[in-house]
Amino acid sequence: MLKSYAGKIAWIDLSNKAIRIEALDEQVARKYLGGKGLGAYLLYKYLPAKTDPLDPKNLLVFATGPLTGTLFPAVARSAVVTKSPLTGTFLDSYSGAYLGPHLKYAGYDAMVISGKADRPSYVWIDEDKITIKDAEDLWGLPCPRAEQLLKEELGKSISVAAIGPAGEKGVRFANIFSQSRAYGRGGSGAVMGSKNVKAVAVSGNIKLAIDDIVRFKTIVRSCRQKIAAHPLVGKKGSFPRVGTMHTVDLTQETGTLPSKNWQENTSTQSVFVGSEDFEKFIVRPRACFGCPIGCSRETRVEVDGDEIITEGPEYETIYVFGANCGIDDPQVIVAADQLCDEYGMDTISCGGVIGFAMECFEKGLLSETDTGGLSLQFGNKHALVEMIHRIGKREGIGRLLSEGVKRAATKIKGSESFAIHVKGLELPGYDPRGMKGQALTYALSDRGGCHLRSNTLRTELMGLPVALDRYSYENKAEMVRELQLRPVIFNSVMACFFSTFALTIEDYAEAISAATGWPLTPEKLLLIAERIWNLTRLFNVREGFQKADDTLPERLFTRASSKGPSKGEVVDRASFEKMRETYYRIAGWDPQSGIPTEAKLRELDLDKQI
Repeated sequence: MLKSYAGKIAWIDLSNKAIRIEALDEQVARKYLGGKGLGAYLLYKYLPAKTDPLDPKNLLVFATGPLTGTLFPAVARSAVVTKSPLTGTFLDSYSGAYLGPHLKYAGYDAMVISGKADRPSYVWIDEDKITIKDAEDLWGLPCPRAEQLLKEELGKSISVAAIGPAGEKGVRFANIFSQSRAYGRGGSGAVMGSKNVKAVAVSGNIKLAIDDIVRFKTIVRSCRQKIAAHPLVGKKGSFPRVGTMHTVDLTQETGTLPSKNWQENTSTQSVFVGSEDFEKFIVRPRACFGCPIGCSRETRVEVDGDEIITEGPEYETIYVFGANCGIDDPQVIVAADQLCDEYGMDTISCGGVIGFAMECFEKGLLSETDTGGLSLQFGNKHALVEMIHRIGKREGIGRLLSEGVKRAATKIKGSESFAIHVKGLELPGYDPRGMKGQALTYALSDRGGCHLRSNTLRTELMGLPVALDRYSYENKAEMVRELQLRPVIFNSVMACFFSTFALTIEDYAEAISAATGWPLTPEKLLLIAERIWNLTRLFNVREGFQKADDTLPERLFTRASSKGPSKGEVVDRASFEKMRETYYRIAGWDPQSGIPTEAKLRELDLDKQI
């Protein structure tokens, strides 16, 4: 019997209305753990190569981890894994709240949804009863409203993951929303919408077995004490107080805050909105299942006489609707955040494509005829809010922008040089012109331009664990390689990144060992992470991605910032390419192609996987 796992995977074929339950193979669990790893294994093995992401054959995988639903702190997240409609790459996206624990308590480590329902539907998992139910009355509703109605209808303690109008209409960066949290990047909501699925609802009360409960409780107690004592995430730290809002002050001070579609990386002081501008609107903190940090918070503002309530905004939302779009009003940024939640859209991609369109408008590449009469200039609050509506509804210019920056740039002549994305995914708010290691992070991310695959923020900007010259290219390939494997572990264990400020790989290895009975060491965890990272690389290679795709937007190579701490900085192309090839050699990838070598695949026991 698999300890700490539920031990089953639910397969739901919507086209044939067929549901089957399979046992989770223990060897698969040992090799891939859960979350990202398990999802990558299932996607690579069962998704036919070159499948269109919006084709019914695409798989939508919800996955948990080995510690999900246990007493261990801050492991409540669950993963959604699929092929991205925005990038065409492997896609993994994560959400906290309660869905992950409830899926485990229903008896499943993962569920895999395929096919397409013949009408709007939702999937109802009530322990061993899985049904596909009609959702005609929910179609078209905002995410929070659909979630509320399902909870009222089903009448018990449940978790719901739902899409909004954006997912239904195929916005390529639509997300899946669950209890004020989002599986946010890459368009998993559009995949769910393409399957005619409005929501997934889960309930269960199954007890999870722990191999050594006494040892496990001792580890849990120790880890909670470590979190409580940590200066950033402990009870008196900035994360419990304001969450990620404080990061905007750090990036502004270091010249790494992208502004006006990345024309600059320091916001004009008259436009800049810092964490203090948002703190006065915070009502109360919120936390995920079993989390002692509580990094999220309920925020309330009033815009045009309407009260707006949202859980956030997080740093990325502040950057992308604030400095990136030239908006200086924190209440409008909160309103933009709430609108994206209603429609079910990723704020980073939404704000990224609006900032891109604003620059197109100011350069004369888009006119008011194109925008439906909107003066789409940086700083125009009304235009920002209106564009979110149009994108969410795919109306007018919003139809083009709903395709994302990469596709929009191919339709707007003369705009490709300032289309800010990597592999089609709009960039988050850390400018690599001011932190050179981040350039490699973006270029090598398996889901496109993402900072959560080896975020160098702590190392390059905060000097943790040791200070490095953030403008240097030396030793950055080694740094990124080391940082890269840790998030793979966390995303497979389902650990919250903020808890990893205080906890170590050793802590997770000990906890999983006590929970499962496996003799797991930190070295074995890192090997598992390397296996998963190489598998997602193989997936992208199979889908047609090449070394040439491991690059950055042209602007970052050619346009220097004109002000602020990183004034005059660009990413030097030759230094970047040298850094990239150094990384390939360290990772065991062919320097000419960027493909994992046969020797590396044998080392990781992946040679039989392909």
